[in-house]
Parts: sequence; C-alpha cells; structure tokens
Amino acid sequence: MLNPLLPMVSIVTPSFNQAAFIRETIESVLSQSYPNIEHIVIDGGSSDVTVAILQEYSQRCGHRFRYVSEPDRGQSHAINKGLRLAQGQIIGWLNSDDTYLPGAVDKAVDALQAHPHWGMVYGRGNYTDESNRFLKPYHVEPYQSLRLFECCIVCQPASFVRKDVYDSLGGIDEQLQFCMDYDLWMRISKHHPIGYIEELLANSRMHSSCKTVVGYTEIGLPEILAASVKNYGTVSNNYLSQLIIHFFKNGLLWWAELVKKYPLFGHYPRIADTNGYEDGWAPPHYRATIETTPDQPCKRLICHGTYQRINGDLHLTVHVNGIPVKRVTVVDGSFYIDLRIDAVSTRTVIDISADQHFVPAARGGSDDLRQLSFRVNLIAPLSQQEYEFIHHLKKGADVANRWVLANRRPVPML
Repeated sequence: MLNPLLPMVSIVTPSFNQAAFIRETIESVLSQSYPNIEHIVIDGGSSDVTVAILQEYSQRCGHRFRYVSEPDRGQSHAINKGLRLAQGQIIGWLNSDDTYLPGAVDKAVDALQAHPHWGMVYGRGNYTDESNRFLKPYHVEPYQSLRLFECCIVCQPASFVRKDVYDSLGGIDEQLQFCMDYDLWMRISKHHPIGYIEELLANSRMHSSCKTVVGYTEIGLPEILAASVKNYGTVSNNYLSQLIIHFFKNGLLWWAELVKKYPLFGHYPRIADTNGYEDGWAPPHYRATIETTPDQPCKRLICHGTYQRINGDLHLTVHVNGIPVKRVTVVDGSFYIDLRIDAVSTRTVIDISADQHFVPAARGGSDDLRQLSFRVNLIAPLSQQEYEFIHHLKKGADVANRWVLANRRPVPML
C-alpha cells in the first residue's frame, strides 16, 4: 500500500535480450520493503522471451510495474525514455542483469531524506557471476571530487538520484554507450553534493556478454577519455596508464594524434590554422600556424603525410618563420618530418613547399580544379612534455607509465 508521507521511487531498467537475468532483476525490485515503488522496464524490442516475462509481470503487478518494448537507440536512449515516464521523486537505475539487495531502497530514501541537500546517494555493491553468486566487492569509496576524477568510485546499481537533478542535467548523454553512468556522476558533482552510505545495496552481475567484460578496452576507455575532457578539461593518470597498457603498440603517430585530441599535457601548443583542405590534401605551398603560450612553448613539430608518385620524386622544403630549415625527398609513399622548433613567440609559421603538383580534373573523372601536392595525415606541434612522453613510449608501456607518474600532474576543473 502506498504511503503518502514517503516519496515515490521509480526504478528504471533498460533491457535488450536479457531473458536469462531479467526475472531476477524484477523480483529484486518487487521484494523491496519500501512501499512507494514503481518499476519501469524499457526494452529495446528483444527477440528472446523477455517480452513474455514482462507481460507476465505487467498483468500480475498492476501499477507497480510497467514496460515498453520497441526498438531504441541503445541503453542511454532507453534510460532517458524511462526517465520521461517516471513519476517518482527519486530514481534508481538498475540494469536488466543486476539486482538490489533487501532493504536497498529504504536505506537510500532514508539517506536522501536525512540530507535534503544531496543530489544523489550511493552505497556499496558486489560483483556476482552469471548465477548471482558473490565474486568480489565492487570498488567503491566515500565521495571526494578529486577521487571521482581519478577513477569511478560509484557503484551504478547502488546509486539513487533525485529526479529533478536528472531533469536539470538533461538526463543521460545519449552519445555515450559505455561510460554514461560515470559521465553522469561527473556532471552531478559539478552542481550538487553527492552522498555516500556504508551500506551494501546492490549486485552488479559479471558475465560473458556484459559490456564491462566485452567493451571496456575498445569502447569504454576512449569514452572515458572524452567524458573526462568534457567535464574536467583533462584525463587522470589512472586512465592514461590504462590506455598505455592496452594501446602503446599502436605507434607514435597514433599517440601524437591522441595527445593533441585529448589535451593530455595542456591545450598548447596547437595548430591555429592551415591552408590545407578538409580532405587532408595540401596545396604546393602548405602553411600551418602554431599558437603557443609562454608556459607551453612548442619544442618539436611532427608531420606525417603521403605522396603518390607523379613525375619522379617529390622534394619538400620546410620553412620556419620564413627560414629554410629542412629538405625532404619523398620517393613514393609516406614521409615523416620531425623538427626542433624552440618557438619563442606566441605564433610560429610553418611552410612546406613542394616542387610538384597535379590537378585532379586534368586526370579525368573529376571536376576538381585544385592544385594538390601531398596529403597531410597528421601535423602536431609538441611541448617538451608531450615530446618526452612520446619518446618514452618507444621504450615500452612500463617505462612510459613510470615517466607519467613521475612527471605528469593533471589539474582537473572541479
């Protein structure tokens, strides 16, 4: 029976082809002693027997249980759909393979009522196996803003967020499909106090098809980097270290591009503008302007490009602020330029002049009248720290990680 003196709690469960686990998830909600609960399952149009299970509970539980089954754009979209349907003042987000422990909702509501300034609260959790048997504790720590930047210290199924907090932030970022929960904690921490209770509230199930097992390296880490930069302006050494372990063999050009895409060592030096084309092609006289700051000067410039043989070898002349500093001969294929810059001004002009060019239209099959010489795959001005980091990557992941811990001091925008 509903208690009008207590807030309504809406539990939102995104689901897709989780028939093996979803019954246990639903039962863990229905068995909660807290009286004012509605459970909303947003199913993505499952092809297994999930829908039959949902129909069964809908008929049996009345207003306490609702579901929608239709194609969606993924888990983040499903959660936002559930939020729009939710009538509660407090939201629990419970995935279709996770479970609540007895009394979880009571404990979360008690904490939020006792601390009305908290925007969310979370407790402890356990990892369990496919049969929901204990594996190990979920890594959770009492909330500190710096620790949240360094790593995710919140157990997602053991978290409860006020509905108006979700609404004020626009819900889940639907561009994310792996770390949308971590991104949400980051965004909440910018605007609302976060509370922690020393209570065991939920189980997070580990199995062969769960995203934590399947997609952490290839999908999760890049998303975490993007979310960290979006929310904090930089990335913690913890996640950079993981990236090094998993991806250090990708090559120096890949790392140089990453260093600039996610400003791992600051936002400068940077390419302010170029006369290159959006498709990567460069005119016979290619120009790039480097912008620096006094505390982040440019020490090196690396440029990687490709050339398709036209009429013999391609000869490139590199100028720095009008002074010729390097000549490069490209026979056919790729070229790599590594220049020491030591720029003292805030703007440095790099010119790369080629002795050959072609017009695509003259070759037929195109109306492209541009004069083109080579393609620029990467041009990256590097600070001293950026260059040293890439240099240490040549020596292996362990060496690079030791250098990072000794030399990198990220300052997040908390």
